Amino acid sequence: MSVVTVPAITNHLLQLLIPNERHLLLQHCEMVKLQFADILCEPNQPYRYLYFPLSGFISLVSKLAGHKPLEMGLIGNEGMLGATLVLGVTTAPMQAVVQGKGTAWRISIADLVQLLPGCPSLQQILQQYLFVQLTLLSQNAACGHFHALTARLARWLLMSHDRAHSSRFYLTHQFLADMLGVRRSGVTIAAGLMQSQQIISYSRGIVKILDRKALQEMSCECYQVGLDDYRNLLGKPEAETPFRQSCEQGKP
Repeated sequence: MSVVTVPAITNHLLQLLIPNERHLLLQHCEMVKLQFADILCEPNQPYRYLYFPLSGFISLVSKLAGHKPLEMGLIGNEGMLGATLVLGVTTAPMQAVVQGKGTAWRISIADLVQLLPGCPSLQQILQQYLFVQLTLLSQNAACGHFHALTARLARWLLMSHDRAHSSRFYLTHQFLADMLGVRRSGVTIAAGLMQSQQIISYSRGIVKILDRKALQEMSCECYQVGLDDYRNLLGKPEAETPFRQSCEQGKP
């Protein structure tokens, strides 16, 4: 990862901080690129850095011996990788993999540990965000057990769309299958149904959201539940971008 210039997109958690705490925190951060498939931490290993994404998104992945990885959550510019630090825990609970390339503010764990005692606003926001993550993990477990694959795929595409800051992003059928814990053939059938209804287009690993409203109607209720849980504690992230608005209106 290399240091880059600051993009226009902001991180919602940082925007919630009181100005002096945000300024102090950013003095200890550096802007880095997140490249697709970068591994940012491994389970049961100490964090080296914590990340506040601005664009792109990160998958939280659970790994069991003899099984393929299973995605447990997504982090984009609404969140942070490493919020468990607020509990005094410096060990990563899951693997974190960059799923959509972008940029992030990065801070060393030593610097954030030193800053936290003097930043009550940051402590409170990270505690609230950690609670949202915990509720999302339980929601994901129930969703994976009870809901049909097509609805789960629709939800997952919506969550990716929210964090990608683009109506186009790179995803292979095999990667989708691994993240959802299903066979590739199941994802192929579900994605083919969405494509036949002109909800998405899919070619050579590039997914394009064509009709976001239809995708929301196809999704299970877990998508909206997750949004509501976040907004009830942390408010609504910055205004939706024009590409998302056009997708909701059914325009490519």
